[in-house]
Amino acid sequence: MKLEELQPGLTVQITEGYHKGKTGKVIAVGTFEGGPKQIGALVDIADPVLVIAMPDALEKLPEEPVPPGWEEFEI
Repeated sequence: MKLEELQPGLTVQITEGYHKGKTGKVIAVGTFEGGPKQIGALVDIADPVLVIAMPDALEKLPEEPVPPGWEEFEI
């Protein structure tokens, strides 16, 4: 993916590195420090950690519709 295509709320799959194959939602896009500065995306993979991934290591996934009778809401 390109950095310009990343936006918060986008569902993605990680295609490289330790978390390869995991899916999650983009929380934030920008510059994060933890050693050298990196420009990438902060991804929530439903584990107790958030992952910083470079744009070329992400693949956009189609949004899954909510099954009939279910509703999404923020807690």
